[in-house]
Amino acid sequence: MVRPALALPLRVVAAVAVLCASPMTMAFQSGKPAINAPGDAAPAPASTSPDLSQQALDSTGGKKINYCIDGLERILPADYYGCRALYHLQREHWSSFTESLRDAAYWANKNAQYLLGITYFNGDTGDIRANRPLGLAWLALAAERKNPDYVTAYAEAVARSTQAEKMQASRLYLKLKKDYSDKVAGTRAVRRFNHEIQPMQDAAQSGGFVYISGFGPFPEQATSVVKRLHDQAEKDFDGLMGTVTVGAIDPDAHSAQIRPEASK
Repeated sequence: MVRPALALPLRVVAAVAVLCASPMTMAFQSGKPAINAPGDAAPAPASTSPDLSQQALDSTGGKKINYCIDGLERILPADYYGCRALYHLQREHWSSFTESLRDAAYWANKNAQYLLGITYFNGDTGDIRANRPLGLAWLALAAERKNPDYVTAYAEAVARSTQAEKMQASRLYLKLKKDYSDKVAGTRAVRRFNHEIQPMQDAAQSGGFVYISGFGPFPEQATSVVKRLHDQAEKDFDGLMGTVTVGAIDPDAHSAQIRPEASK
């Protein structure tokens, strides 16, 4: 019996919604800058994926993203490139969409890795050609933090893949893992965040102000900016599988950081 095609509309909605939920993306709603599973069955025909570009519009209240806060690219690049992915998705710039997703994935954005997985596995998004082994490899990376939706999506994709596809996916996974696994990408993102947030924490200690391009029209109190950035980083880095540990968030404390866990 042929298994039903892999169709994940609810999870796609969730992933797109998460990409839309960052401070960068929420700002665009105003249109201006803001302050191994079993089974070797033959592959089923590709499903008809949900209209991702329409879902991106729905997730932002029907308004197009016109601007991504460029000053946050150096602080939380996973969110910045997630925003850029939505920008291109809404305009059906398919090659730029996948490129931005890969940039976000490079900085440990699991939603981006998941969307890459289903996009390649299903092969029916825009003019992006199917590559089931590559999609399966991205889904394996997306499931790394044991998010139930991503784990289920990965298991379903494995069950609908041939042995040859799974073997090829394993080789691709090992290659992708070198740059995109939490151990590498998560540590990279945390170190970048800690490096960029430190001067702002110093400014907060002295009651100073900071300015981030696109974050607001004027410099803001460093204490407020640091807290907002820490809140977002805590969400981004949640569940990094022991690679990094989120410490207590206290923007008034000089040493408050998200700390890489010591190597074992």
